[in-house]
Amino acid sequence: MERKKTIRYVAYLAVFTALTFVATILITIPMVSLSGGYINFGDTIIFVASAILGPIGGLVSGALGSMIADLIYAPAYALITLIVKGLEGFIAGLTIQFIKKLSAQKKWSDYVAFIVGFIVGGLEMVLGYYVGGGIVLGIMEESMQVGFEVSLLDIPSNFIQFGVSVGVAYAISIGLIQIPYIRGIRDNFAVKKRIEKQENPDLV
Repeated sequence: MERKKTIRYVAYLAVFTALTFVATILITIPMVSLSGGYINFGDTIIFVASAILGPIGGLVSGALGSMIADLIYAPAYALITLIVKGLEGFIAGLTIQFIKKLSAQKKWSDYVAFIVGFIVGGLEMVLGYYVGGGIVLGIMEESMQVGFEVSLLDIPSNFIQFGVSVGVAYAISIGLIQIPYIRGIRDNFAVKKRIEKQENPDLV
């Protein structure tokens, strides 16, 4: 049973990683700056993955899905993206778990945990790309000062991407956990309960 759960979880990780890649390259809006960056919707899937699959799900889908997309659109940022987007998903998932634990799994905990987790993860993304972008551009321009000055110009665009992604991901995540099977993926409770009902039809 545990092996089946592990295989199933790995399959979900693969699906969310692929979705992150697709969402990142499907709609891209170039930033008006010298960095060559672009606005995308990969963060939306990263947040949903962190809500459904937890910190590891957010980490893997964010790091791999986003990095592969950057290898196509912005190779210079691939390593930075691997770190920043991976941390974004991990931190969002960890924050969600922490808040749910504090709230003793109350019905309203998902609503609070998701929005706080997504915001914390998104803020890490904005800060991470500022620092990472500053380093990359500093190396390219042979001046860290110039690099960080140019990277500073990307912050408004990253905040727009962050805000839109949080809103869309929140709506999707809240909708998904209303589905018993999806809720079961997140915490194994629904799946376990369904199996127990099959074994004992009188179980409430």
